[in-house]
Amino acid sequence: MNKPLNKTKDFNTLLSVPLFSELSVEHLRKITAVSEIKRIPSHEILFLEGDHYKGFYIQLKGSIKIFRTTAEGKESVVHLIKPFNVFADIPLFEGNNYPVSAETLEECLVLFVPKDSFINLIKEDPNISLKMLAGFAKRLKELVVQVDDLTTKEVKNRLAKYLLKEIKNNNTEILPEPFVKISIPKKALASFLGTITETLSRTFKKFQDQGIIKIKGKTVFIIDLKKLKELNGNP
Repeated sequence: MNKPLNKTKDFNTLLSVPLFSELSVEHLRKITAVSEIKRIPSHEILFLEGDHYKGFYIQLKGSIKIFRTTAEGKESVVHLIKPFNVFADIPLFEGNNYPVSAETLEECLVLFVPKDSFINLIKEDPNISLKMLAGFAKRLKELVVQVDDLTTKEVKNRLAKYLLKEIKNNNTEILPEPFVKISIPKKALASFLGTITETLSRTFKKFQDQGIIKIKGKTVFIIDLKKLKELNGNP
């Protein structure tokens, strides 16, 4: 189901996207006028590495994995995209094809912004691209932190950081027992954290044995928030 996004009430949602946070309502109106909402089923490929670039996406609902595949067929998850994040935006200005692949992990709702229409917009109004530079800077900082985590921190520290980030994103951190619903496959999460499924499972079990978390189905309850923060480097 595809439809244009043209309701003013949706603009506040888009302003929560770092890339668009500095734009005016008028700028957002221009962008959404050339964009469309797409509802995409679970486990569907949006694009593959090397495909011709058509445009970028804003995640509104669900989870998407961004991955690369080696010559040997091994998959490496580069990003896990959650709501109100932009992806596939870098090739927009590089003029290259998609450098990675994207697949939905559950049913998703995305806003698709076509390349040609968006380029025409910023040619007509250069202020749009200038105001978006701040968003690109935030993205670059996040990538630097992610690389640093993968090279300097252990799996337990990376998992602690992931859980803390998720409870914050889901607004459950103020509850007596903050919780995270793991809606993505464990294999994808392990790859994102730079490890393998078996190691991730052992780390989850170790957290349970230490009384840090409690797992019920796909929901992880945080029992000892202080300890989890210590594992993330926050006293």
